[in-house]
Amino acid sequence: MTALLTSILYVFSFSLLGQVEDLNTNIPMDPSVKMGKLKNGLTYYIRHNAKPKNKAELRLVVKAGSVLEDEDQQGLAHFLEHMAFNGTKNFPKNELIDYLQSLGIEFGADLNAHTGFDETVYKLSVPTDTETFDTSLQVLRDWADGITFDDEEIDNERGVVAEELRARSGAGMRMYYQSIPVITNNSRYASRSPIGTLDVIMNSKYEAMKRFYRDWYRPDLMALVLVGDFDVAEVESKIKKLFESIKPVINPKERIYYEIPENQEPTVTVISDKEARGVSISIYIKKEEKDVTTLGDYRQVLLQKIYTGMLRQRLSEVALIPNAPFLSASAVIGNFLGNMDCYYLRASLKENNINNGIDALLTESERARQYGFTPPEFERYKALLLNNADIRRKETGKLSSKQYYIEKYIDNFTDNEPIPSDEFIYEFYKDILPTIQVGEVNKIAKEWVRKDNIAVVVNAIEKSDLVLPSENEVLQILNDVASKDIKPYKDNLGDAKLMDVRPKPGKIKSSEYNEKIDVTTWKLANGVTVIAKPTQFQNDLISMSGFRPGGSSVAPDSLYVSARYAGIIVGSSGINDISKTDLKKINMGKTVKVSPRINYFDDLFSGSSSSADLERMLQMVNLYFTKPNKDAAVFEANKENLKSVYKDQDSSPGTLFEKRISEVMTGNHLRAIPLTEQQIENELDLDEVYDFYKDRFSSANGFTFVFVGSFDIDILKEFVKLYLGSLPSNLNEKSMWKDTGLRYAEGGAIKETIVKGIDDKSKVDMRFTSAFDFSLEEKDKLSLLGKLLKIKLTEEMREKMSGVYGVQVSGFASDKPYDWHRMNIRFTCDPENVDKLKEKVFEEIEKLKKNGASKEDVNKIKEAELANAKEYLEYNSYWAGKLKNAYEYKLNPESILDYETKINKIDSKMFKDAANTYFDIKNYAEFILIPEKVR
Repeated sequence: MTALLTSILYVFSFSLLGQVEDLNTNIPMDPSVKMGKLKNGLTYYIRHNAKPKNKAELRLVVKAGSVLEDEDQQGLAHFLEHMAFNGTKNFPKNELIDYLQSLGIEFGADLNAHTGFDETVYKLSVPTDTETFDTSLQVLRDWADGITFDDEEIDNERGVVAEELRARSGAGMRMYYQSIPVITNNSRYASRSPIGTLDVIMNSKYEAMKRFYRDWYRPDLMALVLVGDFDVAEVESKIKKLFESIKPVINPKERIYYEIPENQEPTVTVISDKEARGVSISIYIKKEEKDVTTLGDYRQVLLQKIYTGMLRQRLSEVALIPNAPFLSASAVIGNFLGNMDCYYLRASLKENNINNGIDALLTESERARQYGFTPPEFERYKALLLNNADIRRKETGKLSSKQYYIEKYIDNFTDNEPIPSDEFIYEFYKDILPTIQVGEVNKIAKEWVRKDNIAVVVNAIEKSDLVLPSENEVLQILNDVASKDIKPYKDNLGDAKLMDVRPKPGKIKSSEYNEKIDVTTWKLANGVTVIAKPTQFQNDLISMSGFRPGGSSVAPDSLYVSARYAGIIVGSSGINDISKTDLKKINMGKTVKVSPRINYFDDLFSGSSSSADLERMLQMVNLYFTKPNKDAAVFEANKENLKSVYKDQDSSPGTLFEKRISEVMTGNHLRAIPLTEQQIENELDLDEVYDFYKDRFSSANGFTFVFVGSFDIDILKEFVKLYLGSLPSNLNEKSMWKDTGLRYAEGGAIKETIVKGIDDKSKVDMRFTSAFDFSLEEKDKLSLLGKLLKIKLTEEMREKMSGVYGVQVSGFASDKPYDWHRMNIRFTCDPENVDKLKEKVFEEIEKLKKNGASKEDVNKIKEAELANAKEYLEYNSYWAGKLKNAYEYKLNPESILDYETKINKIDSKMFKDAANTYFDIKNYAEFILIPEKVR
């Protein structure tokens, strides 16, 4: 094709968009986003999005992070972020958190912040009623230039920040500190980790933090990102009124954008740690980033997506071949740090095959570089991308503000990433993909798969019987791959069809309709029940779940290991003689997922699809019942991965801690403690796995399927009769789970200290466990009690004592395998503070037993529960879960709508009674992890 003809085709193609004429045209910004800049330099992004209703996501973004710190400020960019919650102009000390919690805003979930190398982001998720929203804007305003930095509050917070550093410490952090000088070529990023240094955290001068705030918290480096269910024009007016008064800095300090130096020769580091798990390799090939501003740039990004997407598919195939050289692998091209983008390869390696695994990863990259990709691979991946863009386009307005929009606008401000609309992306893909030839995609390798700017990091457990490659050996593998005799990739997908012949439809015995909640229930002749609720929460997505009692509990102990993983292994083996790899290929361009699972007490299905692929989803369900594959290669791949999961469990202090708790609390019960590598090797058997799966799914009797989403009820009805109604069934056998004898220790005399680890930190697990009379109402009380205690312990142990970074509190109850409950309090701390922090936990529990909850705390819980319930009611998955509960416990499903009545019953007496019931010292157990040097 001549260049002239190609140009003509491009112009013709883009003329269909009605917005652009050629590839030099700038990428249009999403017109749904109102973007502007105040006179003082502050940028803002505002978008209306009603998912969820009556709620908004607010962000204050500061284009400044740890890379800008002076020597005496290392860690203070992050410390400063903490201080934003400890006193501002309008919210002294901790009043900010207390006030927002009174509005139902949960600390952590709805109120948070993070600090990176180059940015700091403050986060609020708030209701959009006028008073709350306006106050939230004032909070952002205070963070921008009204943090008070009270000396006493700074000193109080030092311990909290130090505890955050302590909580993050471990093998992963140690290996990170060793690797970052290599991957950034000893740039400034290598010496400016956001968490900082303990010395600066504990001993820095007050002025050092204030200086960072003065230098970098200024309007020309700030942006407001606001997305939610509000009027855009009204919000813009409020921003101008509130934020224009921030004064620009006169003679501001230069905001330097630090660069990562290039390296002509590859750099390699092999890092081992006694507390690490497994072996992995990461390969970074860095290249100067390019701004993506024109359609030509955007087209180039699309080529990169296609290239690495197809490479990932190949890598996933390699992981499933017999005697696969690695456990898993991936590839991507994207942002790195500073001025660099990166071609990134990663693999989890087998300890007995490290060098071959590294070679295999590099060989697949080299194979793609030498020969490119095949036309069938290319066409399938284009179909996948177009379908994904189509789904996003259709779901515009029904996508979560937090998950889909906020981060895009932050990236536009911090990294100049484009923000076209979902509609534009779909039209761009639709018009540009047909003009792309596979040869163009293959040329991506020449740009990215190079011999310069390479950094390689091997992370591994340190142990005497593991032989790791030297840095020179890794370099040799890297150099040798290019001269290997590599054969082209062969795409072996034939004319595989999911289902050649439709089954004979079954019959619906009875039908029931609940008008109040728009739910239809069908009882099928083969013992299957279907519950269907059409919704418009999404424009074109459907959620499916299937459940039945049984699970691995019905297997004898001798088959337990195989039974436990039967669902995972057979579910990933493909169906109807179509391998997992080929199934993924023939489903490219479709929106459909189906997974059978077998857990401890249930046989399960999960699935999702678009309305167009609803039939395909049900066909897959049918085939997972009737024609599952028995794939030895998939079995071996899963077995190797499971062995790696359980290998060297005792090397990690945290893993050993959890293992010991399980052993003590369950009396070493086979089905409740972690398995071992030896068990996986000796007891996981392909025939047993397949036979158990076949037995569990040989009959569909007793299964219930719940469908929630964008479907036509009559169309679903026909598909249900055809694909679920035709499933084999033994109506004489009722599937039930079995009591395996598992019982949880009820504490009393259980106090155990586990000595492990070199980090100066302890983990504390305090729990109350016993049998009780189970009900969903009591289960909810336990959960609420956990939430209340977390609020109180956060106030006392973090804010007042500075003894922890965070505390986890959870209440849980179940009626399987018997009626039992657990209340659990967990935290990480300085080993020297364990006793006084435990005392504080008991002190707060006794207060709850004696006094119940204060009016203010009851209000915090009720407001948060109301806000969550209103939001969750707009999600298909929430309805699916609630309908499942209603069916299993024979509840009136209309009660799903009556959440306010239940929430309004929450009062102080409920918490007092629950505390006295569930915090029984006779049922108390305690586990403490301390480092070896403390002993």
